[in-house]
Amino acid sequence: MFSLIARRGECLAGELAAPFDIAQPTASKHLRVLERARLVQRTVRGREHRFRIRRESIREAEDWIADQRRFWESALNLLGDFLKETRSCDEGEQT
Repeated sequence: MFSLIARRGECLAGELAAPFDIAQPTASKHLRVLERARLVQRTVRGREHRFRIRRESIREAEDWIADQRRFWESALNLLGDFLKETRSCDEGEQT
């Protein structure tokens, strides 16, 4: 559903359930999860419920993922350096 909204820019609730062959209540539950996660925004016009991507939330997630990637790459590089150094010391003791 999320990728469908992203491709189209905005979708009606009924349009989102159709490709998945699911009942409307099931689709509504999925959409509520996306709303609670602040990934989509609902606009109600009469009986129409329209959904669009919350770009600011996606940017926040991208920033968080980038921070995590930098942290873990650095930590793993330090671990790799430590292990190389440890192996070198062990090999030096054996000779």
